[in-house]
Amino acid sequence: MRNTYACSIYTDIQTKGMIIPLEWKINPPSELRYCWTVDVVFNVHLVSSAGEVNYSYPVHEGHKSSGNCPNNIPLDASSPWGAYVIDNLRHLSQPGAEILNDSITIKFIFPDRSGFCIRSDFLQRRLEGYIGMSSARSFLQPRQEIHHATLPNEAHPNAFSLPEILSNAVGGIVVKSADALDQLETELDNRLAFPWISPRCPPFRRIAYVKGRWNMDHSKRIWEAASALGIAVVIIDEEGHWLQDSQWEHVREGFIPVNVDTDEGFVERLVTAVRGRMVQVALACEKLGLPTSPSAAFAIAADKFKSRQIEPDEGADALWMPSIEHLKDFLSSDSPQIQYPVVVKPCIGWGSECISKVHNERELIQAATRASERHSTSSVQRPDIMIEPYIEGPEIDANVVLADGEIVFFEVADDFPSLADREQNKWDDPFQETFMVLPTRLPQNEVEEMKNSLHRTLLRQGFRDGVFNCEGRVRYSCMQFASHDGQYDLFEKMGDEAPPQKPTFYLHEINARPPGYYGNVASNLTYGVDYYALDILCAVGDMQRFRALAQPFRLGPQWWLVITVIPEEKEGIMKTEDACGDFIRKFPGLEAVIPDYMTYKKGGSRLDGPAASHQSFVGYMSVISRQNREDALQLARRIRRDFVYELT
Repeated sequence: MRNTYACSIYTDIQTKGMIIPLEWKINPPSELRYCWTVDVVFNVHLVSSAGEVNYSYPVHEGHKSSGNCPNNIPLDASSPWGAYVIDNLRHLSQPGAEILNDSITIKFIFPDRSGFCIRSDFLQRRLEGYIGMSSARSFLQPRQEIHHATLPNEAHPNAFSLPEILSNAVGGIVVKSADALDQLETELDNRLAFPWISPRCPPFRRIAYVKGRWNMDHSKRIWEAASALGIAVVIIDEEGHWLQDSQWEHVREGFIPVNVDTDEGFVERLVTAVRGRMVQVALACEKLGLPTSPSAAFAIAADKFKSRQIEPDEGADALWMPSIEHLKDFLSSDSPQIQYPVVVKPCIGWGSECISKVHNERELIQAATRASERHSTSSVQRPDIMIEPYIEGPEIDANVVLADGEIVFFEVADDFPSLADREQNKWDDPFQETFMVLPTRLPQNEVEEMKNSLHRTLLRQGFRDGVFNCEGRVRYSCMQFASHDGQYDLFEKMGDEAPPQKPTFYLHEINARPPGYYGNVASNLTYGVDYYALDILCAVGDMQRFRALAQPFRLGPQWWLVITVIPEEKEGIMKTEDACGDFIRKFPGLEAVIPDYMTYKKGGSRLDGPAASHQSFVGYMSVISRQNREDALQLARRIRRDFVYELT
């Protein structure tokens, strides 16, 4: 057992001198996490303005520090560790602040080797959601050089050794009580078990981000990732975009106003802007000699019918119609009869927009007309549509991280049935998400089947590196959505329901990009992998950091998480200013189980209602449980049931 030592520090916080007794302990190193730690307990309840506390000796059980000493260690507010301590002392001195156990307990992190920081906020990001801490802070700057902090010799402690030791700390974690220190020590083996120290300095890079996001709420983590990686961002978007405003200069290095319509001249405008989306951006990167997957691969992934055509034994199931007129001619000809139900979708599209499940020819014409007109007013004139069988089986949302053709991270979420999945759905019922649960409940053999299938698909399309959000269904799964004991979830099929053959994966689409914002944050919180950071690193060809940051928590997901989509019940103008935030604040305790949320339709926004042809919802909440999946789902359902907002 390692010794605990005692000393005291002096600080003049709030313009008056304070002497704070503390105890500190050096913990044994761990081979799993590239660091060792020191625990420091600041005994705030013993704060004095005159007395001193003896130090420089071990504190044994039953023996507390006492006596007089003419010296106290000054707290250096200019040092990263000192500033962190002072910030916490100031927090405790604020009116109404709660002092837990009358102490501030901090675990400081020290590198066990030299090198360079691969991401400056690695500590905050990997500790997000850890229930035993109050805060975490990295003391590093992007791409900063890190020096090996030698483990001190405990045989000869020195009165002033603590500041010298703490000067080498790369971060600190405030825990809620000293009793939580040992548990956190073990948890660090889980969360920091990845190479966060690089032997080489990451080169400075700059990215051009084509088309900025809707607002800061919907993009904050993208810019935070770029900053922590030490990568400068130049935004390319239309004149007047919100990121062009000077208040966002801390987010981006520059802003280049460009017409970003993806028409025939888009590639040349981009090339000019970079010296000067998806397929067109890849073409521009090829012309500029920048790292990118082949533009031909993006062209396949962006086109749902082309993606279907290259699937073995699957392409024949789908029909391609260049226009609604061709479909009508097909239906009136001697062509083989369509076996309903079928799914109709635009060949180019996103967000499940204008996708319909239909049961007869009348509905098919209606749905096909809507899908064909989806891009009639956009710069991409694509009236062609795709018709494919409706596949029975659990729908999934999978994220694949690919490096040099190898899957380095893979995870699956269960996508709960939408309105369109009902047996007697209306043709215009949307395929909009209701609940999405991480991690999946499907058995490992089915997870492996979809992983291997998606891997083959990505390589066939021409991809070798990147982050890919993939959607599809498991055909002949041993699981199905059903209600058991009042709980609606995936359950194993029994008796005659058992599948007649081995499961196969039916691809819906490959999105050659990270998942949407709520999906990215959910995976980041659950597994510790930030797809936005990986996407940026892949764009600049930094595959060493890409592989390092693609490593999840060593022990797997930290909880069960349900992405709970709040639907639009009716059309109108939103009166409630922040419907999701107001709901969370209304019920004490919800903040602890909702680590992420966003209100899309703020006060004054128009709601298009459930019949909207495009993806439209009030907002979302990510609901978690550390106990089990059932608990997370029950809470998510109660939230959707009780959620209210006002329309004008």
